[in-house]
Amino acid sequence: MPCAVALKHRRWLRDCHVRKRRACRAAFYYDTAMLDADACYRALKTHDSRFDGKFFVGVKSTRIYCRPICPARTPRRDRCSFFVTAVQAERAGFMPCLRCRPDLAPGNAVIDAKARLARRAVQLIRTNWSIRVEELAARLSVTARHLRRAMHDELAVTPLQVKQSRRMAVAKHLLRKSNLPLIRVAFASGFASLRRFNAALKEALGQSPSEFRAQSQRPRPRAAASGQHSRGKP
Repeated sequence: MPCAVALKHRRWLRDCHVRKRRACRAAFYYDTAMLDADACYRALKTHDSRFDGKFFVGVKSTRIYCRPICPARTPRRDRCSFFVTAVQAERAGFMPCLRCRPDLAPGNAVIDAKARLARRAVQLIRTNWSIRVEELAARLSVTARHLRRAMHDELAVTPLQVKQSRRMAVAKHLLRKSNLPLIRVAFASGFASLRRFNAALKEALGQSPSEFRAQSQRPRPRAAASGQHSRGKP
């Protein structure tokens, strides 16, 4: 009798294992079927960073899987298999690429170094927009030339343009919301002189600081018209 119970228990465990394996296999094919292979291949050909982490591509000829932004040569369409996750690619027998490192957490591969550097630089500029480019590069342990190149490649802007954008945002806020003298607004926004402040605002907005403040603090016509209409009601 104990032998019969043990045999029944063994069969039950085997059935559970088979059902679990079939369910996992079905889920795997369902996930990969959700991908549009043609759209994935177009993103792969252009190395579109918007699709990084959205799918992975396995190259059948080399048995290696990559991220869409991998700098390696783009394989032919018939040699590509697409997967939703890196785990699926590895279960299908593919090995991770050593250049784009799809097996690492997003953003931690070597090819992500420029993006990490650009994001870190923007964060430092937002906290201290008066920092010089050379000082910013030294804090990030890179050269100023490398910093400019990385920000241009990733964000299409220079550190000076990011600093200027931050200064202009602070200046416009102070001109709208405060009655501080223009010289204090200029210094509080990170400009070295009132002349540079006037020239920067004139170039960016086509107005002087005084004109921008007058226009921003002027009552809106719609609000004034609604007030007159309400007073005219009996």
